[in-house]
Amino acid sequence: MTRTHWMAFRLYWPALACLLLAFVSTWGHAAHSDPWSDVLRWMPYALSAVAMLLAAVASLRLMRWETRGALICNCGGLLGAERKGPIGRYRKCVACGRNHGLRE
Repeated sequence: MTRTHWMAFRLYWPALACLLLAFVSTWGHAAHSDPWSDVLRWMPYALSAVAMLLAAVASLRLMRWETRGALICNCGGLLGAERKGPIGRYRKCVACGRNHGLRE
């Protein structure tokens, strides 16, 4: 896999994990007949909606990366959100994992 494929995988893995959790949650509600049965019945639908939202956000970030409308690392990868660390604020590259410090 190339660096671009790994970057796309890192962006889409939360949506994939949420979709897998929605699939697994379909098995649990049939066996229970407790007060939580209504919540458990709607859980797969809610998790599927969250997975679609996460996939749409990842797709928009990749689209902005392709059109060079986002912050880009020296390696060509997409920079993530601003984080606070012990030394100061920084952004992490999604492709290579390097930290890029921000000047204040």
